[in-house]
Amino acid sequence: MILAKPLAIYFKLVAAAVVVNFFVFPFYGPGDEPGDPANLDVWNVLDWFMAAALALVLITTWQRRSAASSNDRSARAMFIFAVAVTIAFVPNWFRAMVDGGDNFTIWHLIDTALPILLWTEGHRLWKAS
Repeated sequence: MILAKPLAIYFKLVAAAVVVNFFVFPFYGPGDEPGDPANLDVWNVLDWFMAAALALVLITTWQRRSAASSNDRSARAMFIFAVAVTIAFVPNWFRAMVDGGDNFTIWHLIDTALPILLWTEGHRLWKAS
């Protein structure tokens, strides 16, 4: 795959950005009122990069799963992991954009799982190219 290295770099950059913002966010965190969207601008921008990375990681893990032998459990597990994170991300992101009814617990799970997924797939793509 000719785009393996650029994708690997993109996945790792998004993963690093999510991790850094996840740890820094409590210091500049949300506004005083519950549900106040103040100071969520970084997440709102980062969500678009996360969505693009999820779409791309679904493609790369599907390609690996399709090309792998039927007993390659790691390829299958990575694809299932990508699907699971996407299933958690998409509806929560849409709720956040539409009416702010997103769930912070789900965001915490996404912000923990997504960097692991992206970093692992980025590392695999880097080594494969």
